[in-house]
Amino acid sequence: MKPKLYETETTKLDKLQAHPRNYREHPDDQLNHIIQSIEQHGIYRNIVVAEDYTVLAGHGVMKACKKMGLTEVPVIKLKIKPDSPQALKLLAGDNETGRLAAVNDRQLSEILKEVKDFDAVGLIGTGYDDMMLANLVMISRHATEIKDIDEAKEWLGMPDYDARENVLKVTISFVNNEDRQQFVEEHGIEVKKSSNATWSAWWPYKEPEDPSSVRYE
Repeated sequence: MKPKLYETETTKLDKLQAHPRNYREHPDDQLNHIIQSIEQHGIYRNIVVAEDYTVLAGHGVMKACKKMGLTEVPVIKLKIKPDSPQALKLLAGDNETGRLAAVNDRQLSEILKEVKDFDAVGLIGTGYDDMMLANLVMISRHATEIKDIDEAKEWLGMPDYDARENVLKVTISFVNNEDRQQFVEEHGIEVKKSSNATWSAWWPYKEPEDPSSVRYE
């Protein structure tokens, strides 16, 4: 069956009302992430409303927009009553369907590491902060790679990482992969690749079995 396609309409924000049976809270930490996402990318998540403009999906987006002081938002309006079985099913489905997905935590941590390294605002907007990412790194890697939370913090280059030694770090950016490869070859640097975007190395080089080194796959 061909799915229905709905057009959005621009609606005054004060016309929208939260569903009285919405069972999810939206604390300030979450709203701050949504706000950052809206500021960077615009409103790309749909707010879905019933015929009387009761919100069925997108409560967090609505609240974030209000917190930002916006006056109008795009919505998808359905011709259903807010207390109908269809509306309640949509309300629950919007909140719960995502939890059924299988998440590759290791791959997620690699993506978040690249965001942290190259986005000026860091992880704000992703739903993660530095400490949450450090925990994700630790639990998604074998102990031979990341032994404990301190090594996870060091792997991420967290500014509050309390190193066991006085470690100095240098970050070098390259225009392309070819320049980076030429640099490490000319200087004889043995690199452990953490991702396509970020390479890390110890100087002088430390053997992989050294527990003070951060290990990569």
